[in-house]
Amino acid sequence: MPKSFSPAILFTSSAYDTNQRQLLGRVMANNYFLQGLIRYGGIEALHGYLLGRSSSAPEFEQLARDLGATMPVHAIEAHRLDQLAEVGGLFLADPSLAAAARQRSFVGARAYALTGITHTTAGVEPVSMLADLAAAPVQPWDALICTSRAVAAMVDEVLRAEEMRLAERLGATCFPRPLLPVIPLGIDAARFTRREEWRAEWRNRLKIGPEETVVLNFGRLGRVGKAHPLPMLAALGRATSEFPGSLHLILAGWWMHPPEEAVWREQAAMLCPEVRLHVLDGREEAVRREIWSAADIFTGLVDNIQETFGLVPVEAMAAGLPVVTTDWDGYRDTIRHGLDGVLVPTLMAPPGAGTKAALGYATGQIGFGGLLAETARLTAVDIRAATEAFRALASDPVLRRTMGAAGQRRAREVFDWATVIPQYQALWEEQQAIRLASPSSRGQLGIAVPDPRHMDPTQVFAAWPSGTFSPSQRLRPATTATTTDLHSLLRFTAAASPAELEVAEIDRLLAGLHDRGEAETGELVEMLAPARQDAGQKAVLWLLRVGLAETVCVAVG
Repeated sequence: MPKSFSPAILFTSSAYDTNQRQLLGRVMANNYFLQGLIRYGGIEALHGYLLGRSSSAPEFEQLARDLGATMPVHAIEAHRLDQLAEVGGLFLADPSLAAAARQRSFVGARAYALTGITHTTAGVEPVSMLADLAAAPVQPWDALICTSRAVAAMVDEVLRAEEMRLAERLGATCFPRPLLPVIPLGIDAARFTRREEWRAEWRNRLKIGPEETVVLNFGRLGRVGKAHPLPMLAALGRATSEFPGSLHLILAGWWMHPPEEAVWREQAAMLCPEVRLHVLDGREEAVRREIWSAADIFTGLVDNIQETFGLVPVEAMAAGLPVVTTDWDGYRDTIRHGLDGVLVPTLMAPPGAGTKAALGYATGQIGFGGLLAETARLTAVDIRAATEAFRALASDPVLRRTMGAAGQRRAREVFDWATVIPQYQALWEEQQAIRLASPSSRGQLGIAVPDPRHMDPTQVFAAWPSGTFSPSQRLRPATTATTTDLHSLLRFTAAASPAELEVAEIDRLLAGLHDRGEAETGELVEMLAPARQDAGQKAVLWLLRVGLAETVCVAVG
């Protein structure tokens, strides 16, 4: 297996385009991944699988070029599963392995390997994707990348619950699972290197003195969906009373619900009146690139199930900032307590306490935001511990530099794409080895058994018509046809036209029928090249459809 192997990338612009007003963390992560693959993958060609419209091919190539691609870029249209089989793999930017495995059944399970990844794992859509794996035609050579140990535990819990349900209902005992490796998200660590000129410029712009301490919070802003601001604001307010210097808080992000900005400002005025608040639009490129240099401490006290990995603290580490964050899901895999920053303890109510919220969400009484809010009410952040962390770091520049330097080394050694991409490639090589070594009873691609959700309509609805068209169907020219203008008839029938054949080929079939006076369908299509004969049968049926031919005999009933 060559080191440069890379699966095709399932591409939709909404999953990779960072120029969005409602910018999501997973979109940033996807964009960073593609850039990392281009830069460090050593691949000879980049393949994009275009779900839906093939017109997105220019978008994919342009994005690839913008991210530094110099290798050939190829686009695979949605229906060309045979080309996916030639590549050997498909990478999904989400956990939708079940749907992709059902689609793959058209060409056989061994045709190519699937690789998905977890981002947000809360909400009915991502959880359904996970639960569907229990009964979907996923294979041992497929993989779902879990971005943290907490996510891997969550995926296992969902799968075990669904497997128990299927066992009780259907007596099922065998539940093949995909590989579930834990691989972190990555960053371009060098991109976040701090610069003194940026520090001076932003501090001058925000009227922050050179000796004053700045705490930075970066990302989407909202009381529901990421982190409620109260623990952060309360801890900063308490820390100020024990810290003789001035504290500034920069909120660099974008509001999930813009009216909430007034609520945040009101809470800040009440809980930390001595802390100067600065609000910046984190979607602006200059802010995203430079604001890290203005800060001394990074914080994000996440308390919400919507978060999974937490890419921003890793970016803060790459910028050399000590991090004060919560001991929560993927954050505990990235920040080493006492070395790179401080992990603030969190609590959640015991299992069973969220049943009411789950029922309300399932029955439509509350939406996804309501589920997040109800669940957040069942969590608590240790404000006292956060206060102590802010106080210690704000009052000790040496501690800040020591932790910041340790975090920066860790970001470069563990989370830079130069380190993470080889982990992806090792996984892809493992998947290919399993796939190619698996037994197959019918050829290299295995048995093609389309999923019932996508069965051939002529098979599913075979009971609808009077009879079945076959190569033995006898035909004759329709002597009462009012027009033989093929161009007009093709235009009239639009989507029902036999687009696979040229007009000259259809005319050849019709002329052959007139020459014979009467013929079987099979005799007519033999006039065409072997590779065109399947399309020829559809064309003959079309001649019947538009009244240029008629059957010699049709049995009714």
